[in-house]
Parts: sequence; structure tokens; C-alpha cells
Amino acid sequence: MLLLLLLLHTPTGTTSEPELLQFPEIRLSNGPSRCQGRVEILYNGSWGTVCDDDWDIVDANVVCRQLGCGHAITLPAAMTFGQGRGPIFLDNVDCKGWEAALSECWSHGWGIHNCYHYEDVAVVCNEFSPTQASEGPTTRTLTASVQDGESDGSIRLVSGPDTCQGRVEIFYRGNWGTVCDDDWGLSDASVVCKQLGCGQALDYKSNAYFGYGTGRILLDNVNCDGSEPFLSACYSLGWGIHNCGHHEDAGVICAGLDTSTITSFTTSVALDSEETVTATATAVTDGRDQPSQATDVVTTMLLTVEQESGGVRLANGNGSCRGRVEVRHRGTWGTVCDDDWDFPDAQVVCRQLGCGAALAATVLGSFGYGSGPVLLDNVGCGGGEARLADCFHLGWGQHNCGHHEDAGVICRGSLRLVNGSHRCEGRVEMFYLSQWGTVCDDAWDLRDAKVVCRQVGCGHAVAAWGEARYGQGTGYIFLDNLKCKGHEPSLLRCSHIRWDVHNCDHSEDAGAVCDIL
Repeated sequence: MLLLLLLLHTPTGTTSEPELLQFPEIRLSNGPSRCQGRVEILYNGSWGTVCDDDWDIVDANVVCRQLGCGHAITLPAAMTFGQGRGPIFLDNVDCKGWEAALSECWSHGWGIHNCYHYEDVAVVCNEFSPTQASEGPTTRTLTASVQDGESDGSIRLVSGPDTCQGRVEIFYRGNWGTVCDDDWGLSDASVVCKQLGCGQALDYKSNAYFGYGTGRILLDNVNCDGSEPFLSACYSLGWGIHNCGHHEDAGVICAGLDTSTITSFTTSVALDSEETVTATATAVTDGRDQPSQATDVVTTMLLTVEQESGGVRLANGNGSCRGRVEVRHRGTWGTVCDDDWDFPDAQVVCRQLGCGAALAATVLGSFGYGSGPVLLDNVGCGGGEARLADCFHLGWGQHNCGHHEDAGVICRGSLRLVNGSHRCEGRVEMFYLSQWGTVCDDAWDLRDAKVVCRQVGCGHAVAAWGEARYGQGTGYIFLDNLKCKGHEPSLLRCSHIRWDVHNCDHSEDAGAVCDIL
């Protein structure tokens, strides 16, 4: 009786163990086993199918893992396991690979689709190597297989200038393969450099910077935190699971030293017969009097930033392709006087900056008064010169001007946002080969949008949209697999594959939303 009273007075709704999170049930139908077949998912008491729009091996892998069926082996052709019936519950599924269930992946929402049952997806899983359903990212461990002195997880850098720079290749089951650059970053590169005894990571590279590899792509969506002793200990989708091509092979640049110290050095580099730029940087040296190979790498990176447009920039304009013309000489930025300043001069500046055709040459400090020296005067370009410095002028620093005569330009611009609700929102279009074209949304993210917003003279990036949110463009698709770091002065400075190589159509046109300044 006392026990019964105690039970009656026990508070309801409490438990000593957390309740397990329930995901919508899935199954594979009409196949030879429970690990092969048409994908079906249970929602609101009914079974329905999944549309094949944007479906890939990463999505299939989530299904296999949720079912405890190992990993996805292949994506069968449409209707291999027949057409389903009833509702089509999911469309445009986009898994990242870490999800515990298909319902956790992005999609348009339950029941929202533009599909028919002949588009029902199916998967074939490796049922002979079952895994438990994952509750999040897992850690891959190094196996003990050894062949010809190489063990699974051994790595090397190839096609670089030395053994500490190049395309990342990893050894698995007797063969070397590459690593896909999806989610590839500096923390991943640091693990590679550490595993190879190559000191600190200086940079990470994407889009086959060191050339296309061959053979299998063995790792994708690698996500190291930097503390791992070897690359195969980092999270990834698993050996051989990827949705990549060799145009996405990852690379690294390491300092190249087993033991290192951090020192400061100053170096000068002659850019032409008249100009010497001095840059001071912190770099890795090996204790000798002369800087190591890392010195050249860091110096080159610094000079690339400082010399972003070959010594010319536009200041105080509403966007990167209009403004006061400023040039660099002996480490100092200065202005250009408007004496004899005209349209051919503006043409050279716009072309040098990759800003398309010139629209106007402005005078009398129309973009505000500059500061510092007036470096060029009486500029006389023919219009075909590669650089403003190649045009006739009185000589560096020779002038009879004040800053009220600072010259400027207005270029057509190489980038614009169209079909948005304001000038800082819309489909991303770039001017190239004398025409406007679009950018594909493969790998498109907020870092890419950040570069766009800065290039068009808008504020912070708010959103990066894909799937032609602002309507489908026309003409060429100029850029694909953009992987900006966010600091680049223009999209063309970001890592990307060649303009004439892509696997996109205009339904994948990228868009951006920026703050209005």
C-alpha cells in the first residue's frame, strides 16, 4: 500500500534518462533486400517517395546509414525498382553528409515538389558492411593495412615545387587517390603539413590548383579541427564516398620545415626597372641567417595583396569599378592629375582592373580629393596599353597640380545584381568576353557573396542564394565551383574552375543579398 502511494505521488513527465529523438521512418522498397530499392519515407501516417532533383551520392549515403546498411554503392537509374505510389514527400534534397536521418537534410519541405513518380529515387547500399545509425559526425580511424611500405592513411604532396607543396594524395587499400576540396580549409591543411613533418600550413588550395589527379577520389567533406595526428583521423564521408570530380582536387602549401621558429624579416622585390617594393612579414625560418622557402611564399602572398590590381586602384566610388584613380609607386599610393585626362586613359584603367569597358573619364576631383603625392600628370594613353604606367606621362611625381584636379573613371563594371528588390540584391551576373553571363551555385556560399557585395559597392553579405532564386539568366555560365575565402577583391580572384568548364544550367544561377550602404 505504501509503495502504491509513493508511485501515485511520483511526478509525471520526468525521467532519469533523456528521451530518444525520433526521426521519420524510411525504407527501401521493391528491391532484392532491405538495403536496395526505391526510397520511401513515412510522414503523417502515409508512405511516400523522394524526387530525384539534386539527388546525389551524399544524400544516398545518409539513407544507407540511417537504415544500418553501410554506405551507398551506387545510384540506380530511374525506375530501376519501379514507380512508387501515393505522395511525393521530398524534393531537391541536399544533405551535407553528417545528418543522422534523411529528414534532417535540407529540402523544399514536406509535400512541396514539381515531380512525377518516374523521378522516384532509389539507392543500393553496401549491406555487407552494416554500420549503426549515426547521431552526428563520426571519427575515421587509421587502419593497419600496409603494402610496399605504405599504410592506409599515408599521404603525399605531388605536382608542387617541392615535397611540402602540392596536390594532396592519400593511400588506401593499395592505391593512391585524391581528396575533394568540399569544406577544405586551413585546419585540414595544418593536419596534412603536420603529418608530413612540413611545419605550419601557409595556405590551402582548391579546384585542382596543382593539377588534376587520377584514380579514385578517396575523401570528401574532410573536417579537421587541427588537433588530429593524421588526415584520416578527421571526419569525412568515408573512404571513396564523394560527389566530386578531379577538378576539385585539394592541395596545400606548407612551410617546409620539421622544426621552426617565428621571426620577422624584411625583403625587397623589384617589380620593374624603376620600382622596388619592400614588405615586412612574419614568417617561418629555420634558424639560419637567410629566410627559408617559406619566406618567398609569404612575401609573394603579401605582394599579391598589396599589388592587387598591378599598382592601380579606384577609391571613394560606389563600387569597385568607379572612383578616383590611384597608382602605387615605391610603396606609396598617390593620385593622377586630370591634365590631358580623357577616354583612352580611362579605357586602360578599366581594362587593367578587369572592370569592362570605360563609360567616362572624370576630372576635378569628382570622387573626392585624394591625399598623399600626385604621382602622374599629363597622362596620354593610346587606349591599347596593358597598364596605366605604360602610357606617356611626365614622370613619377612630376606635376603642377593639386588634389582638386584628381582624375577618376567610371567603368561598366564586371559584376552586377539583377532582378532583386534593390540594387544590392539579385542574380549575380558578370561581364566577360564582351557579354553578360551568370555564376553557377555549385559550392556557392556566404564567403562568395561577401566578395560580390564588396565588388558592387554594397554592405555586408546577408544571404547567398542558389537555384535561380531571382530567375534564370541567359548566355554563358562563366564561373562554377567558386570557393572564395572572403577577402578577394573580385570573384575572378577566387578559386574556380575554367569559365568554359561546368556542369550547370541556368536553373542553378547564383544570387546574393547585401546590406544597402
